[in-house]
Amino acid sequence: MGTKTPGNDPDDVRQRRSRTKRIGKHLREMYDEVAKEDVPDDFMRLLEEADSKSSSGGDR
Repeated sequence: MGTKTPGNDPDDVRQRRSRTKRIGKHLREMYDEVAKEDVPDDFMRLLEEADSKSSSGGDR
């Protein structure tokens, strides 16, 4: 009785929530930066080739 279970202390819970929110915020910021980047020209050409092959029946 009267002993705190590790991890259930209200201060620990608040710290974990705060840390989780900060991590989530940073991950979203990183994702947004990557999502704004242009697709490289070589990769775009590759996608266009794949689209044209699939629409024309491709090499089967």
